[in-house]
Amino acid sequence: MERMPLHFFVRRAFLVWLSFWLGALANGQNIKDPVADYLAMKVPDRTENSGGLWVIKKVEVDIQGDGSPEIFVGTWYRKSGPNTWLWAGYQKDSDGYRRITPPDSDVLIDFDNIYVGEIPELQRQGLVQGYSLELDNKDRDQSSLLSDLEYYYVDSGNLVQQSAGPLDRDDPSQKETYDFFFGPNRKIRETPKVESFTIIDLVHRGYTIPDWAKRR
Repeated sequence: MERMPLHFFVRRAFLVWLSFWLGALANGQNIKDPVADYLAMKVPDRTENSGGLWVIKKVEVDIQGDGSPEIFVGTWYRKSGPNTWLWAGYQKDSDGYRRITPPDSDVLIDFDNIYVGEIPELQRQGLVQGYSLELDNKDRDQSSLLSDLEYYYVDSGNLVQQSAGPLDRDDPSQKETYDFFFGPNRKIRETPKVESFTIIDLVHRGYTIPDWAKRR
């Protein structure tokens, strides 16, 4: 059997490494600064519905309860409603971060009064938020019906957003679920840490302001 020359194996090893490196970049890995990555993303829906950049928020929350918090960067989608915030999510990866949300779209999450901890139905750690078609989350106790209960968790390096359907507090079994996640005696593992930055703050910090940030 003919032996392959050394340079063949060196070249093949280099191609494997290059493929891995390019794949990592394509999957949103090797990100040094989540805020800079967020500003540089090409998200058509953000361009259309943000109405320009007024403020961005940076949220740190340990979704998996492993001691390494995920980071979310997002802004107000002004044209989509008074309290509609959408986000790009990031997870610590070696000496940088990798994106856990899609590269071309943001994810709807309302971090106001969100539940952080065990999700019994899934038997895993995550976030839970209830949404109403008519009321903001701060006013949801005024209605017995939540139009949608949303679970958020990380699986295989990706953020999963899973609907559990509507939740009716007039149904005793569903009220138990409501009280577990949102009742006065609920037990959450932590409260998300939120920082806000105006466009002036970003400029002073040396960030490049993208075209989509222009107010419309």
